[in-house]
Amino acid sequence: MLYRDGKIYIDVREAVATARRGISSFQPFDEDEPSVLTKASDEAVELVREVVCSDICFVVSGRMRILGIGSAELSFSAPSARELGRREFRECCRGEAFMLGAMYMAGDEAARVQSIDFLIKYVAADTTDVKEEREEISRERLEAFFTRCMGALPSAGKIEIERVRDRLPSMKKVKFPYGEIRAGQSEFIHAAYRAIARGGELFASAPTGTGKTVSALFPAIRALGDGRCEKVFYLTPKTTTAIAAKECIELMCEKGAFIRAVILTAKDKLCKRGHICREAKKLCPTYRENKLSAATLELAERGISVITAAEISEVAEKFSVCPYELSLSYSELCDVIICDFNYLFDPDVYIRRFFTRGGSFAFLVDEAHNLPERAREMYSAELSLSDIGSPILCEQLSPHSELPRVMHAAQTVFSDTLMPLLRDELRRDKDGTLHGAYHTRELPSDFYTLFPTLCEAAEDALFNTFSERDDEASLRASAIREYLYKIKSFAAAIQRFDENFELFVFLDGDILRAKIFCLDTGAVIREKLELGRAAILFSGTLSPIDYYRSVLGGDNSSATVEVDSPFDTEQLSVSIMNTVTTRISERDKSLSAVCSIIAATLSAKRGNYMIFSPSFAYSEALYKAFVKKYPKIHAILQTPGMSAKEKSDFLDQFSLGDGKYLAAFCVMGGIYSEGVDLVGDKLIGAVVVGIGMPALSYEREAIAAYYQDKLECGMEYAYLYPGMNRVLQAAGRVIRTENDRGVIVLVDDRFNDPLYKKIIPKLWGKMKFLPDAKTLREKLEKFWSGNG
Repeated sequence: MLYRDGKIYIDVREAVATARRGISSFQPFDEDEPSVLTKASDEAVELVREVVCSDICFVVSGRMRILGIGSAELSFSAPSARELGRREFRECCRGEAFMLGAMYMAGDEAARVQSIDFLIKYVAADTTDVKEEREEISRERLEAFFTRCMGALPSAGKIEIERVRDRLPSMKKVKFPYGEIRAGQSEFIHAAYRAIARGGELFASAPTGTGKTVSALFPAIRALGDGRCEKVFYLTPKTTTAIAAKECIELMCEKGAFIRAVILTAKDKLCKRGHICREAKKLCPTYRENKLSAATLELAERGISVITAAEISEVAEKFSVCPYELSLSYSELCDVIICDFNYLFDPDVYIRRFFTRGGSFAFLVDEAHNLPERAREMYSAELSLSDIGSPILCEQLSPHSELPRVMHAAQTVFSDTLMPLLRDELRRDKDGTLHGAYHTRELPSDFYTLFPTLCEAAEDALFNTFSERDDEASLRASAIREYLYKIKSFAAAIQRFDENFELFVFLDGDILRAKIFCLDTGAVIREKLELGRAAILFSGTLSPIDYYRSVLGGDNSSATVEVDSPFDTEQLSVSIMNTVTTRISERDKSLSAVCSIIAATLSAKRGNYMIFSPSFAYSEALYKAFVKKYPKIHAILQTPGMSAKEKSDFLDQFSLGDGKYLAAFCVMGGIYSEGVDLVGDKLIGAVVVGIGMPALSYEREAIAAYYQDKLECGMEYAYLYPGMNRVLQAAGRVIRTENDRGVIVLVDDRFNDPLYKKIIPKLWGKMKFLPDAKTLREKLEKFWSGNG
């Protein structure tokens, strides 16, 4: 929907989607026997119809293939064969056909025609199966349907007019919301605006304190006002950065901007009915309640600049609509959408209404250093022999079901295909159990037919459960649906498999599994970024920037900017204890030395400190050794799988302000090494033990080999750069504001390697290599006294 020159331009698909959310009886079906159509001979023609509704002029457009006077053909693509039979899909398609039919009948060519013969084809994208429907629809019925649909558009149309007349001009004139722009911010802001205006990517390294959120959002809002893009997506991996974006938008609104924004929340967190729609949509009281338009309009009329889950849940309950669907519906009216990485990059849960075709979007990717590993997880897939057979599911299926037979046959093919690959790699451990691993850049040809067949059988079994009436039918349907999801995810990974992926085969005793592993995240991320006009990818630790530009989908033509830290080097003391090694083989021997270094750090000044280790196991060992050696110092330990209350209690320890020592043992890459703002005296130091290097694994070694062949930097891409990012994130907890002072102590001999030194931030420019704990304490005492 686009308002221009006093008219609103909208295509048929959007008109139908909007109408479905507001019409109480959207049912473009006819039970009459349809007539047979002639063979198509002409290409699709553009149809345009201008209609005035509630004093708003709409120009509706679409394409339809005309077979002859009063005859037409339309084709619609469904994602799967099973989707062809779903009412929702067919309802949308037939709605488009009826709208186009009415538009055709309004033209001069069909002025004397009283009905139109439709041939509607539905094509399944996964199997190329075609389902055809033929019928004859009268002029009166088509016109009545068209009029009813158009009557649902004015409320959305008014908001589009508001966007063009009021919101965009206000965004074009909005001033920077924080007073003067600092030098580093200015560089970032101008680079971001240029990227959005011209199109393309910008990779920005903006340390803590540079105001990276406003430095990305402010130019994006100005670009919106200037017509450089049509919508901004602020993508983030965690809630804290989403809140920062919300607060920044609210501040710009206080300064005169008129912005509509929404924070999208996962369906799991919004749904209060336990996802009963997954068993059967008709079980949910919000299903087919066509009040989404009214609920969406109420959200718009509330005058809230950033709509959150609280407002969405309240309005959804009032109108008895699905809160998740309401959030998506409202997002179509918004200028800025704040959401998780998944909503763009995940191949399973991306927002289809925006990212099936893409648009003139600006993507702002915050904490972008997290995206490569997230994308690698999204695009990799794993399946075991037992997953295919699923014994639990087989027990639930009826004796007459064909699915167990197909599953058993698939297991045989899976095993017969993969076991020969492991023949030369098998070894027995001391217990006599067989183990083996194999990897290849080529997929077995049988995989391309095996999994579509398995998916089809599972879909048939699921479809059959809809007609079953026994007490276990709903549970059976849920189990089949879960099984189908797992198989489909692996099948989708097979379709994506190319030179950027590798197949791993593992055998551990009786467990045979295959893993399709994404080696190069740059390719899959770039594919998603191309759905928009521009992308600004930024982080406080996007270093080295050339590495991140590569793994985040950029190339040599992508712009980069590296902003200096606004903090003074006098605020920070960085010490490197390079006489201690924390390699796995030496960790037990080094525990005592590391404990002495921690004690020396704490003894220089009372206060709160975090001690970061590379793993939970080592952190626990270090914690126990430290508590035993220094029992009078209060120490706390981060443990795996902490509850929300345990996490909160852990952080509350930093706010006691009792003037005592606190040593908090945490894990690099964990919940306390990122997104935690403990300003002032809440945290005055961090000891980072080790280089954060990911553990050795077959997958990491494959990444190293891939980038060694491609760029001759396999070790750096697989281990060094990801590890150092964990170090930088952990150490970055110390200085959060311009008034903070603190110390960082890095413990490992490998920090002396030139490869590590070149990643060190400029803020650490006065770092010192120290030989022992005694020297460290003396240096830190001088720092805290103002003489260091």
